[in-house]
Order: sequence, then structure tokens, then C-alpha cells
Amino acid sequence: MKARYGIFIAAGLAALLILQAAKADEFTSSSFKILEPVLQPAGYSTSSGYSLIGTIAQIAIGTSTASSFNLSSGFLFFPFASSPVVTAAAGDGQVSLSWTAATGVLGWTVSGYNVGYSTFPGGPYTFSASLGNVTSSTRTGLTNGTTYYFVVRAEDAFVNSVATSSEVYSTPVAAASTPSPSTTTTTSGGGGGGGGGILFNQTRVILRGYAYPSANLFVLKDGSQASNVRAQGDGKWETDVELAGGIYTFSVYAVDSEGRRSITYSFTTNVSKDQAVTISDIIIPPTIGADKAQVKLGNDIKFFGAAYPNSQINVIINSERVFADQATSSRFGLWNYTLNSANLETGEHVTKSQAVIAKSLVSGFSESLAFRVGDNDVLFGKLLAPLRPAPACGKNGDINGDGKINIVDFSIMLFFWNQRSPQNSCTDTNKDGVVSIFDFSIMLFWWNG
Repeated sequence: MKARYGIFIAAGLAALLILQAAKADEFTSSSFKILEPVLQPAGYSTSSGYSLIGTIAQIAIGTSTASSFNLSSGFLFFPFASSPVVTAAAGDGQVSLSWTAATGVLGWTVSGYNVGYSTFPGGPYTFSASLGNVTSSTRTGLTNGTTYYFVVRAEDAFVNSVATSSEVYSTPVAAASTPSPSTTTTTSGGGGGGGGGILFNQTRVILRGYAYPSANLFVLKDGSQASNVRAQGDGKWETDVELAGGIYTFSVYAVDSEGRRSITYSFTTNVSKDQAVTISDIIIPPTIGADKAQVKLGNDIKFFGAAYPNSQINVIINSERVFADQATSSRFGLWNYTLNSANLETGEHVTKSQAVIAKSLVSGFSESLAFRVGDNDVLFGKLLAPLRPAPACGKNGDINGDGKINIVDFSIMLFFWNQRSPQNSCTDTNKDGVVSIFDFSIMLFWWNG
């Protein structure tokens, strides 16, 4: 039975490994011919009377000992460098990248990094010049609306690549900064002759902006409610607050037709006595909700809310990789966006939204809404079960936890082969983010049938 397993493993190795060999020139003579000889790594010895050229094979672990030295051989003693973990943040015509530092062991020292990018997933990538020993870089001159794919390569002191990150992607977008509300000031004047009087109590602030159709808006002055107004059918609103002169902090929030409340928009202004100050272009951020508190991996989850009518809605999903997409609010100020969860990892996630109205004014972000990717769908408002703890994975390739490292574990690993952030995290034995030959090598070392 063990022999059959050995044959199976050998076949698996042959399928997974592609040996890099170089073919030499053919040799001929009058009595023999050597066709397509293969060159392998070799040692070379010489003396005044002879020379010896021989092929060196890898020494098996644990087969050589001595009293005066240690011999470390086998794949566990090869030089190794961990892969950088990269995050990407989109900007206007650019993407900012940051990554964790790669660590080299057994002879490799990471001395710098190099960023490669492509407009196609998986490359081919165009690499920059070596960036030096840094952990961030910004790629500029990119086209807004085009998705770019990035990898970060760790290099040694001779600019040789020793490790490469997993691919991340990001889509540059036009600048989305929140504009400061515009302010105008009007001074109140006294009346003329012929019975005209002086106008008193005209020190006030006029607030104007954009919300959701028929939204209920609340204005706070220094933390206390100063006004309550309902937005018009087109989403515009206006209110005024009488006050004495001085410096005030105003806060505005809205409640949409479904009872969802926006985050609070705050600003500070100085109002002189007997002046009317108008503050306009106050954009209330969208509201946000979801149809599920937990979505089964691979199923859709729907996000929705209210915003200024006919606005572009930027939807951001904060995960291991940040996803950014767009939706559009209807003429009634309602928006929705459907996300398939297949590309998300199991666990907790957060989303938020932002409105860009026709005048290219950009709101702040909505409140952050948490949701979970799990084993089943749970409607929003239902009580979520506690997250199951991550499986305790051994470092020896025992994927199914039965205490044996055998053909069953190998079959499970093959199912997740080459997957990044696999759903069964135990198949990624060395925790570098991908199931690869390194994980298989560790399994073989501990193999006990």
C-alpha cells in the first residue's frame, strides 16, 4: 500500500514541478553519439594529474552526521524570504501602495523593493526601478476609471528578486474631497427718514444645501437643536438661525423616508453682530443599509440608502483588499448596489458610501456599515451567531487534523492548489497567502502515511 502511495506522490510531484534543465551540445565520435545531454548543477575537482566533474544531488535530511560539524540539507534549510502583504488606495490619477516588510532567512537579506503594474489580472507586469528599502510607493500618471493590478517584488542587495507579493488591484478615481461650504455676508442697515425705523435682531445664519427628497433635517448650534426643516421634493433645503454675534459650531444631519439617519456634518463659523451670514453647498452624506447582516460566501448582498437625486454614489468595501465601485441614485433619491461575496474572505467587513452631485460637489462618507461573510445568509436585524474560531492548523501539513499526514491531506491541498487566501486556511501551511509547492514540500517532510 505504501508503495502505491509512493507512486501516487511521485506522479503528483511530476505534475507540479517543472525541472529547469539546460541542454548541452551533442557529442559524436566514430563509435558513439550522445543525443541532447542534460546539464545539472555539479561540483568540479582538479589536481596536477586528473580532473573530476560530478553531479551533486540534494542530500536527504538526517542522513549525514559528524562530531565536528553540522550538515543542514533539504528544502527546510534553503534560503527563504517572506512575501510582502500589499494594500492599495485609489486617488486621482494615482494609486498609493503600502506593504509589510519582507524578511529573509538563511542567507537572504531583503535590501529593496520593486513595484510591477498591469492593466490585466496576472500580468505581464511593468516594473519600476528599484525603490530601495521602503514600504510604500505611489504610482502616478494613471488613467481614472481604469483598473490596475499590482505586485511588489522583494529584492536582495544585487537587485535579484527573492519574493513576490500576491496581486492587488485598484481603480483611480477623480478627486473626491469634501468642499467647504461657501459663505456670504450681508450687513443689516437702518431705515431712512419719513418714519423709517432701525431693524433689530438681524444677526443670523442662513444654511442651504443638498439632502434627500422630503428628508427631515435637524440643525444643532453648539450641540443644541436650533432648527428643524424638511427638504424639498428635489432634495434641496434651506433654514436660518437667529443668534447673537460670535463663533458657533453648527451640525446638520438628516433622516430619510425609511428612518435611516445620516452621519452629522459639522462646521464652525464666525458671525459678526448685525450681519446675516449665508453658508451654502452643504451636502448631507448618503444613508446606508443592507439586506443582510451576514451573507453566505458566494451569494449576493445588497446595499441601499438615500442620497441627493441623480447623484453618483461611490461604494467602498473595506476588506483585505479594498473594493471601490459606483452606483447612481434615482430621481427620487434612492440608490442600491449589489455585491457578490465570492471575492471576499470569510469574516467581518465594512462598507460606506459617498455622493457626487451634478455640480461635482462631493459629500463626506456615510456612516460605516459592518457585515459578515459566513456559512449562511442572515437577514439584517437578526441576531448573528458568534464567529467560529479559526481552525487550529498544524505546521506539519496535517490539514484535516486527524494526526496523520497522508494522501487525504494531499488531496485536500490539491483541491485548493494555487488559490490565494484559500477558504481552508490550513492548506496554506507556511501562511504566505497562496497554496504552492512550498506547502507541499513541508507536507512531504512530515509525511507518515
